[in-house]
Amino acid sequence: MSAFFATVNRLKHIQRWGLKRNSFNENVKEHSFDVCVIAHLLCAIKNEFFGAAIDPGEVVLAALYHDAHESITGDLPTPIKKFNRGIFETYKELESIASIALVETLPDALKDDFHNYVTESCAASINELVKAADTISAYIKCLEEIQSGNHEFKDAMADIERRLDEIELPEVDYFREYFLPAVHLTVDRLYEAERLK
Repeated sequence: MSAFFATVNRLKHIQRWGLKRNSFNENVKEHSFDVCVIAHLLCAIKNEFFGAAIDPGEVVLAALYHDAHESITGDLPTPIKKFNRGIFETYKELESIASIALVETLPDALKDDFHNYVTESCAASINELVKAADTISAYIKCLEEIQSGNHEFKDAMADIERRLDEIELPEVDYFREYFLPAVHLTVDRLYEAERLK
């Protein structure tokens, strides 16, 4: 018997943004889907417009499992992770231990199939797209919370926007220019925008 799927499936119970008042909750399973979609878009943009040849399947799998360790550790909010260097380094070690422990729940024949994705050991070109997608996803969450009148996310949004500005990837700039502006639109406005093209 393997506990792998049952453990990962519990990501739906792990709530993100635990230190903040939320207008709507977001669990790690939902967040992972968003990161997959954004990472896939970033990869396609990079390949189509900036001459790369990165396997989108690898990017999506890396995105899918990027927070899988949280099925064991839970989600530690960023302000706590960054409270001091000791906490940050200890938590990174805990993430690594949890990731390896999760892989160890698999049958031996499957461990190599999952190891790089669960332990975030993919190529740097893949990991940087996933990290960028993760940051964009967090920015969108902040944007949605603020637009719903919840200013609890104002400082987090400013910090995440600064981090986005520091990412030197043209595909991120492209995403921000062409995809982010539509995030705040109502469904009626989204369809109207498409009809006007």
